[in-house]
Amino acid sequence: MVSYEKKGMEKAKTEIAEEMLKKDMDIETISELTGLTTEEVLRLKQ
Repeated sequence: MVSYEKKGMEKAKTEIAEEMLKKDMDIETISELTGLTTEEVLRLKQ
């Protein structure tokens, strides 16, 4: 996979996780569904 595609996919995961956080979804669930680590999700929450 080309690096710009990888960056785009990561950005999409981050945006989805941010929307999930706005809906007060559980950190573990967000992590499981997006593939982000719990630490990454917690960073987005701040």
